[in-house]
Amino acid sequence: MALVWPAPAEITERLQEVKDKYHSQLESVSIVIELSDAKPFKVNRLNLGNLRKFSTANKIWQKGDFDFCITIVGEVWQEILQGDQRDALIDLHLTRIEPVCEPQVIIENKKRIICKDDFGRIILTNEQKLDKNGEPKWRILPIDLGVLAQNVRRYGYWFDDLVEFRKIGEIVGPSGEELSVDNIPN
Repeated sequence: MALVWPAPAEITERLQEVKDKYHSQLESVSIVIELSDAKPFKVNRLNLGNLRKFSTANKIWQKGDFDFCITIVGEVWQEILQGDQRDALIDLHLTRIEPVCEPQVIIENKKRIICKDDFGRIILTNEQKLDKNGEPKWRILPIDLGVLAQNVRRYGYWFDDLVEFRKIGEIVGPSGEELSVDNIPN
């Protein structure tokens, strides 16, 4: 198991700057960053660290009551990423924090029916759910295409796997055919 320790003030300040700049919806959410001595690459892929809800165990070395904890691999931060790439990594994890919203409901014959779209997905309102203590509920999204798309819009293709993904998008058309100079759509 990797060792972890509190991130220095410089990283915490960067977290706050990125949060203020792009994630105003997280204003009331308290987040802490820790560093880890985990390996910088997993199966030859950059170890992006992780995000988790703050646990009681974290309180051993962190002071304060936090909602989430971002873990960043120290070697990735110190030796692999530079400048905006570091901010992009923080942003990637902040993008994963999403409010849990109430479903849209209609009343039919005195029964509450949750509304769904044509694909069977629950339609959500903008009203955030609250826990039993009246605190807003949050969830962690996986690092998926939606999260990556938001992150890339803000920071570009900031690490090798994203650059490779971009190259694939440039040579493969919407239906999977390989594009050449002769068949590139206008």
